[in-house]
Amino acid sequence: MYLSDYHFHTQCSTDSTAPLAQQAQAAMAAGVREICVTDHWNLLDQQGNRLPTVYDWSGPLEQWEQVRDRWPGELEVRLGVEVGNGILNPEAVDASLALPQLDFVIGSLHSQSAGAGGRGIFTAARASASREEGAAILEDYMDMLEQLARTDGYDVLGHVIYPLRYLPPEFGLDLRPWWDRLAGVFRVVIGRGKGIELNTSAGATVEQWREVLELYRELGGEVLTLGSDAHRPAHMAAAFPQAVELAREAGLRWLCVYRRRTPLFCKL
Repeated sequence: MYLSDYHFHTQCSTDSTAPLAQQAQAAMAAGVREICVTDHWNLLDQQGNRLPTVYDWSGPLEQWEQVRDRWPGELEVRLGVEVGNGILNPEAVDASLALPQLDFVIGSLHSQSAGAGGRGIFTAARASASREEGAAILEDYMDMLEQLARTDGYDVLGHVIYPLRYLPPEFGLDLRPWWDRLAGVFRVVIGRGKGIELNTSAGATVEQWREVLELYRELGGEVLTLGSDAHRPAHMAAAFPQAVELAREAGLRWLCVYRRRTPLFCKL
């Protein structure tokens, strides 16, 4: 099959030091045929401070242009971006996404809402001291996810199970209490011709996606991308064989790649 990694980071993200060329070589070694680099553009930092609402494309563009044609016939290299908390200023996000070379946009929620303080979900979840605090983080997250689904600044919703990565497992929390609301989000996404991603979180989360993918497919979801969320070469395409099998078991038929923000369907 035509395997693609459509979520990973490079030295153009503040939390990675990996050059795009190294990530690309690691992807090829894992049997990947196409990658899309999706470096971070967050509108809030981990402390809830506002960040620029205009994205500086100079670094990502320069890096991508240096390697995009380096492996003809072996690896397709596409340009994307991961927008974090774009709901804070959808108009500004849309303006920065008007880039002719841009193929793909992930819409993610890395921070709590402004009303909840705007702290990074990573920070807030790991600091939560009770199941009730954890549930409040998930409630806030679902509020934002419903808003994000209605914006234009994404092609797929990124890692919709994101807070569960960091909430203490002893809380026993999952998305079941918000299942009807998640279904509503998926209906909006599907109705707008957009999609979701299956994010393996560098190999740490695969099975956790099973019921989410089943719900998405039951509602008619077809648009699915696969991403490792790798921040270093060792994690490129991590757990992809298991993820592909899980998607098939959930009834998904395609993995999507993108050209100028339009999905192309590759048979699973």
